[in-house]
Amino acid sequence: MSLDAETKRLTFKHQPDATLSQLEPVQNQWYPVLEETRECRLYSLTVLVWTASETLEVRVTVDGVVLVGALAATHTTYYYVHHQLYGAGLTIDGNVFLLGKYTPLEGRNVMVEVRKTTDAGTGTLDARVVWAKR
Repeated sequence: MSLDAETKRLTFKHQPDATLSQLEPVQNQWYPVLEETRECRLYSLTVLVWTASETLEVRVTVDGVVLVGALAATHTTYYYVHHQLYGAGLTIDGNVFLLGKYTPLEGRNVMVEVRKTTDAGTGTLDARVVWAKR
């Protein structure tokens, strides 16, 4: 295999952002943002709820390992999802993802889902994943 072919095989190719804009989300129902995909890397995950403040959860499954994070979210505020450096889950907060400070998630099989666990209103649930695949 030539060096160029090997480099192409190992290099991640940026993909269009995976997005969700779920009108009137049902309480405790998981909504997929990024369906299971092979050999991918997640760079940035954000969640947002419109109209009413809700408790939001994000679930990322990487090669069968499930990472979950939750947050009492204020409406119309973007929240960023990070892998906990010391722990077994996700942190969701207002801190923008910074390369060098946070680690991207990478795996052979990856899925990202979001839900609201409260029922304060019918506000739209939004999420975005910036990602790449081989």
